[in-house]
Amino acid sequence: MPLYAFGSNGSGQLGIGHVEDVSVPTRCLFDDDHEGHDHDGDEVLRIAAGGNHTLVLFQSGAVYAAGCDEDGRCGGHDALVEGDGEGEGEGEGEGEGKSLLKLRRVVVEGSSDGEKTKIGRFKHVSATWEGTVLVSSLGEEAEGEQGEEKVFVMGSGAKGELGLGSQVTRTEKAVRISDFPPRGTRVVSIASSVGHVVVVLSTGDVYGWGAARKGQLGESVKDQKIVWDPVKVEGIPFRATDVACGKEFTVVTGDKERGEFVILGPAGPDRWRILSDAPRPADLAGFFLVAASWNGIYVHGSDGSVRAWGRNDKGQLPPPGLPRSSKIAVGSEHALALLGDQKVVAFGWGEHGNCGPETDAQGNVNGRWSEIPLSVKDGARIVGLGAGCATSWIIVS
Repeated sequence: MPLYAFGSNGSGQLGIGHVEDVSVPTRCLFDDDHEGHDHDGDEVLRIAAGGNHTLVLFQSGAVYAAGCDEDGRCGGHDALVEGDGEGEGEGEGEGEGKSLLKLRRVVVEGSSDGEKTKIGRFKHVSATWEGTVLVSSLGEEAEGEQGEEKVFVMGSGAKGELGLGSQVTRTEKAVRISDFPPRGTRVVSIASSVGHVVVVLSTGDVYGWGAARKGQLGESVKDQKIVWDPVKVEGIPFRATDVACGKEFTVVTGDKERGEFVILGPAGPDRWRILSDAPRPADLAGFFLVAASWNGIYVHGSDGSVRAWGRNDKGQLPPPGLPRSSKIAVGSEHALALLGDQKVVAFGWGEHGNCGPETDAQGNVNGRWSEIPLSVKDGARIVGLGAGCATSWIIVS
């Protein structure tokens, strides 16, 4: 399944073989794809992007990573190549600029019945600015039995993003978060942003860790400022089913037919009107998807419409007259939409090329949308989109 990327690439996070930003979709490279088939028949389920790294989850459970790996956030591989060291958010000191320029398979070490085992298939994946979260299920292939789910983290996080306990801010190898999820539960949804992670369990309960001072993990832990271990998020008035994370807030959703959602945070002045412009749940009844940028919330309706509110100084919100779309993807400060005629359009902050080659003098696509140039082979179709921190992806069948 061919994957194309464009946008910010200073650490090789696009997985296209170099560290230069690109504004035209460029085919991603897989380091094990010697025959050039790009994992035919294996559907891309999710693309998760940190500040300078990317994770791609396939239907088979395989996860591939590209970008900065100086702290193990891409799997801690030994075979690293030198990037230019100028990627936004790069660390300092030994290992600066070390990046994976092609998407490489992520395999972590776990244990089962006291025996060490390699885990290479996952159910969920998410990324903070400098960290990675992987959800695996051990033993589920054995005679159809459901194994015990395990949550692994790797990389860095100064605000508790790793969930490994007080003052643990870095792990260069994948480490399991102990006793999570609670026994007898499964992870049904996971989301993260720059500094916090939120998980929805099969019970409808919500847990989170990381930055908390803005109320993004609920009012009960706001005064702690940092939550170092997974904690139950209180105050959700319904059975949760999904979650999306902004930079300093969290959106938890429930029954889509009823339009159930609640916004946790952001505390303080409502600068981008995240709270004050939020519609009533009844106005969102029957929505398909809720997504979040750093400072905005986007609701994809079942009819293909997109309703959004929040920051719009660079055109981050849908422009007037945006046609109905079959897919949307929301990044840090931009968004993509797949229109019915198989056109991909972008709008918002596009300084690094993540909104395509046609931007204004400030690098934005503001008050309009820009069609992304992409040529596909006869019979191929665009089936999915991804968006991250000034990065964009197009998935082709």
